Amino acid sequence: MRGNGWTAAAALLVGAGLLAMGQQARAAGLKCTGPDGKSACTAQQVADLNQGILVGRRMHQPLAMVKGVSLGRNGSLMCTQMNGSACTEDQLSAVMALAPSTHSSGGTIHIVREVDRASP
Repeated sequence: MRGNGWTAAAALLVGAGLLAMGQQARAAGLKCTGPDGKSACTAQQVADLNQGILVGRRMHQPLAMVKGVSLGRNGSLMCTQMNGSACTEDQLSAVMALAPSTHSSGGTIHIVREVDRASP
């Protein structure tokens, strides 16, 4: 019977790990665009967004553990937590909400979720 307890605990841990992986997988697919909504964000706009995240950590709980964002290919945006893992859905939502209010010399920053065209 004690073996079943260990099995259940192991299944719970594995399930939690899969849930975290699912959240990280969904974290992919963010796109950062400039004021026109079409061109990719510039490095300066991403730096300004990171500055907004730094300030926002004190005011918005989901941002507390966000290390920052970085610009990928074609305007894709990568969000990283302090521990190096991908941001959670709550953290991504907080970053997305912060973007329009971020003061950037390059104009308004927009972050949108890309739809995975491969899934039905």
